[in-house]
Amino acid sequence: MPVHPLKIAAGLFAAGLLACAPAQAASANATASLNNISFQLIDLDLTDNISPSITFVYTDAASSLDFVGGGVVESASSADYGSMNKVLTYGGGSVQNGAASMHADLHIDAAPGAWGSAASASQLLTFTLSPSTRLLFTAEAEVLMQKDGIDFGVASALLSGSVGSSIDGVWGTESFNSKLSSTEGLRNQVLQGVLNTGAQIGRGSLSASLTTIFQKHSDVTPIPQDISAVPEPETYGMLLAGLLVVGSVARGKRRGQARQA
Repeated sequence: MPVHPLKIAAGLFAAGLLACAPAQAASANATASLNNISFQLIDLDLTDNISPSITFVYTDAASSLDFVGGGVVESASSADYGSMNKVLTYGGGSVQNGAASMHADLHIDAAPGAWGSAASASQLLTFTLSPSTRLLFTAEAEVLMQKDGIDFGVASALLSGSVGSSIDGVWGTESFNSKLSSTEGLRNQVLQGVLNTGAQIGRGSLSASLTTIFQKHSDVTPIPQDISAVPEPETYGMLLAGLLVVGSVARGKRRGQARQA
């Protein structure tokens, strides 16, 4: 089975944070949730005598909690649906990953020095869909980000999907991404996406994911608080790792210049 993108991001995220030097203490709280995750099938051709149907072929779920900083490395992960809670040295977090609802919560209290923490949940469903069928995928999303002295923080919820089928005799694909993110404060919205099949059976996938992540490092310039520029959840860890390594290199150069002076 291929390694889940969130696991790769978490590894890079931790590696970058371990290269950081101490900074001032800060605190943060973040939550993200998807509720009433559901789908609806609509018959696009009432004359073909084919009832709308969907068959799920494969399902996958993953959850993780991570903290790195102050000489502490803590993590927990799960490769299935269910709940996970972890008390951290400087806070704590929880993840609930279910077929109809998902929730991720993370808080840090007065963590010293440079640090970063993340909580995430994801699920993937692959399916076959009957011909001439519209699939409507929806969920109620809510995200909250509260931070004090944090360089970067985001809470995000995402629905996405794709399907391939024959359209007027030609194989074609379509996809959607519906996302809600917050870098400060509370936001809520109904997320939804639509997929259609043509005259033949369609094959595709649906995914839902949550990410809450924040990072403190005094040598890193804060990321602009532009929600429209927030990357996809699976890239957060890689982004932070890169920023923190850049900060570490910059500090090394300043120390070398000081010794030469």
